[in-house]
Amino acid sequence: MFQLVEIKGKVNEKGCIEIPVILLEQTGIRTGEEVKLLYLAAGEKDFKNESKEFLLVRAGENPAGELMKEENVELRLPPELLADAKIPMDADLDIVCTDRKIVILPTEDVVAGEVPEELLGICEELGIPKEKVNIVLRMTEEGRDEKTGV
Repeated sequence: MFQLVEIKGKVNEKGCIEIPVILLEQTGIRTGEEVKLLYLAAGEKDFKNESKEFLLVRAGENPAGELMKEENVELRLPPELLADAKIPMDADLDIVCTDRKIVILPTEDVVAGEVPEELLGICEELGIPKEKVNIVLRMTEEGRDEKTGV
């Protein structure tokens, strides 16, 4: 079983990420070792990091390349789970990760006219794509489930 470990550091005035040595030793990365910082870009020509998440790897490693070699990388959900959630088996899914929760919704566009153009314009200026606006609106429209907190 794997465990996701979080290590806190800070960016100094020179733009360098400072990680305490004792925490860095836990990663197996040594002081002075060359590393790469990976993130998912918004698109092929847009290099914004909208998720604000990064992956730090040794310079000689290529985890993205290894993932690309995989022929069938996919998320599979049990049919019973989809049926219980009333999600069709062939539906495209939006997956939202929040604090201690993963919310899975069938992909749907919010009906045109429900979202004021001014709001969509502001979101676009902030770098928030229409798809994310759709997900947030759908999550708030469907209300919160008392059992799950979603």
